Parts: sequence; structure tokens; C-alpha cells
Amino acid sequence: MSLARFANWLLEETGIDAESLGAQALARAVAARAAATAAEDTPHADAAHDAYWTVLTTTAAERQALIDTLVVPETWFFREREAFAALARGGMERLVTHPGEVLRVLSAPCSTGEEPYSAAMALMDAGFTHEQFGIDAIDISSASIEAAARGVYGRNAFRGDALQFRERYFHAPPQGWQLADAVRRAVHFERANLFEWLAAHPVRYDFIFCRNVLIYFDRQAQDRAIGLLRARLADGGMIFVGPAETGLMMRHEFASAQIPLAFGFRWTGGEGALAAQAADRLAWSANGVRPGHDAAAFAATTNLPSHASPHASLRPLHGVPAARAAALPVTTAAKTTVKTAVPRAPMPFAMPASTAPKATPNIPTLAEARRLADAGSLDAAAHAAAQHAQAAPDDAEAWYLLGLIADAQGEAALALGHYRKTLYLEPGHYEALTHLAALLEVQGDADAARRLMRRAERASPRGPGDANA
Repeated sequence: MSLARFANWLLEETGIDAESLGAQALARAVAARAAATAAEDTPHADAAHDAYWTVLTTTAAERQALIDTLVVPETWFFREREAFAALARGGMERLVTHPGEVLRVLSAPCSTGEEPYSAAMALMDAGFTHEQFGIDAIDISSASIEAAARGVYGRNAFRGDALQFRERYFHAPPQGWQLADAVRRAVHFERANLFEWLAAHPVRYDFIFCRNVLIYFDRQAQDRAIGLLRARLADGGMIFVGPAETGLMMRHEFASAQIPLAFGFRWTGGEGALAAQAADRLAWSANGVRPGHDAAAFAATTNLPSHASPHASLRPLHGVPAARAAALPVTTAAKTTVKTAVPRAPMPFAMPASTAPKATPNIPTLAEARRLADAGSLDAAAHAAAQHAQAAPDDAEAWYLLGLIADAQGEAALALGHYRKTLYLEPGHYEALTHLAALLEVQGDADAARRLMRRAERASPRGPGDANA
């Protein structure tokens, strides 16, 4: 059967490029829905698909059913948790500079609710009351919205070891973890098409989460979506995107907010530029929290990093996934994927000689190299990782870390080589695939970037079709 008409319909209806879902995802979904809606005497093969096309194009409920089949939720609480730390810190500053104003947050798309609920818990742990913030959350999948409204989650919604928030905000009935009503009341959910909702919605948001969806759009839909998001962003506001989407934002006059691992961006064009620059000059405390608020206590209760104001490291360094970094600090324990290198003026990353780590006869471990990288000591981290790679040349993680460090230092060619070495040793290395794709996207090789992202989708620890258990 020809899937062209179904692919065109999907693109027009949702902005999703069918190829981005995987080679057979659309074919499987159409076949499943055709079988589910077929009459007993409906012929098979092309005639059955013709019959399904008629059902699809004449029945709103079936259009939604096919979308729900294709849009498989894959998320968890505090995914890329540094973004939620940035939200909490930035929200605190917003309280100081705009007293009495309600902090506005948007999660689009919100999937099954883990993201907006994480935002609510981060703000509540930071000291916000319900009257001080509002969170809107939209998704095109009615099934996802219904699941979010129920607020019951299985074990796969909780990943990593930093799960203290679950003890405070959930209780465990027999069917799963039930979210507390206080958190559920903080989020307003709505089933909506991203493009239509953004175009019609009048509210401007201080923080927008639009993560891991733009990569599924074609170029035209990406440009349109980013333009609509920019229109909904308040002056000085911040947009959080997925790690594979950073290159897309820079194509639209957005600049990194320079917060390691948060993937946050501010718009640098027009009137918003001055507001963004002013926001970046705010007097953050040494721990990135407002005066009088204990950073360590805040981090201990929310499981968010208490270190580093946004000025502590001018180049964001992306860490390693939780599955491969269980022993790492919280700054790199969250699952991350892509960091793109952007041409910039040289930045002072080398540690002063007086504070550089002392050489030892022992070969550094990767954990030591990562700790140096997380602390912003990139030269020292690169040296330690290189020593480890020399001693263990078949260790893919050592080359991956070297790629991350080179990437953060703006050494794109070096980073490309390290990521490719990683993939030579471990062809299915998800993070190296996505980082390499982002670098190629920035360099203009969109076709190669797209091929790598397809490989990354296939290499993902939880592929398409998996649902939260």
C-alpha cells in the first residue's frame, strides 16, 4: 500500500514528519487502526486501506485515535532535571523583580503529565504558593491528557536514584503511584494542537517547556512552531528544548541561557534582547537562589543541583545518562543527549595553575574526569579523560566524555572525531549519536543529522511503542 497520503495527512494535521517516527511506525499504526475499524466483510490489502482512508478523513474520533497510536509517550519525572532547577531559580528571581505578578509556565506538549507536574513540584519546593504561579499544559493526544489528569504512574515514570520527591508528593495505591491533589491542582491540562493553540492563545509565559517534539517536525513546521513559541514568550523569558533541538533554536535568533545541562534559550532579537540581557545580569547568589533561602536544603528536598549560578560556567557541558553514571553527582546523573557547538569568542575555561589538580601516578577514573567537567574545569577534565582513554582505548565512554568536553569548549572538529570514535566502539551509543547529529545540523549537514537521529531512535533504551509500565 502507498502510505504517501497518510504521511501527508499526518504532516498537515500535526506537523510531524512520518519518517521521523521510524521506518515502519506509520505503516504499523495504519494497519492496526484499519484492522480495528474494518467491517467483517471488508476486503484486505489495498481495498481495506482505501476503506480506512475514508473512515479517517470523515471521522474526527478516528483521526484522534490514529494520532494516539502514533504519539507514544516517553517521559519521566524530572527528565533533564537541571531545567527544573533553572525554573526554580529563575522563578525566585522573577518574584524579586516582579513582586505580585503570577509566574506563568507552559508545557507543550505535556505528554502524560510528568513534565508539568515536575515543574509544579520544583516551584512548590522552592517556596511558591499556588497563587504565585500557574502552569498550562497541552498535548495533541487525548489519551495522554486523560492519563495526566488521572495522575497515576508506574515505575518507569521514576528514573534514577533521586526520588525523594516521590515520598513527599505521591502515595502508592495498588494500581500505581498516585500524585497528591495539591500538585494536580497546580496544572491546567488541555487537549490541543500545538500550532492552533499557540496561534490563538493570548497569554505570554515566563518559562516554556517544548522539549523533544520539534525534532519530529519537518523544517517548515519547525520554523512555524518556533515563531509561535517566541510570540508566546514573555520579555526576558526562557524556553527549554530537548537536547537534540538546540541547533534549531540558534537558527531563530535564540541564544543559550548558559545554564549547564538545562537546554534553556532566550530570544536575542527585537525588544526581548534587552530584557533577556537584563535578566542575565540579575544578582544571583553564589548558589543561584534568592537571599535567605538555603541552597543545600532546597537541593536536598527537590533533588535539584544546588551549585553554580548561571554564570559559573559560560559553556554548558552535557553530562552522561543515568544508566551509565549512577555514581555521578546530580548535575550529570539525569539522562541527557545532545549538545551543539556554537562558534563563540574564546572563553576562559582553563583552571588557574594554582588550583589545577595535582598530577598523580594513578590513571584517573572517568568519574574523576566527570567531576572535573561538572565543576567547569574542562581542561583538567580533558586531560584526565585522555589519560583514561590512553590506558583503556576500547572504553567508548571515555571517548564520549572527551567529545562532550571538546563540544563544550567549542572544538567542533575534535568533538566530531571523538563521537565517531565512540560510535566505532559502540555503534548504538544513543548519546553519541544525538550529539553528533546536533553538530552536523549546526554545520549544515541536515541529511546526515537526520540519519543519525533515526539511528538514535532505534538505539534508544526504550524504543517506540513502549509505554510507562
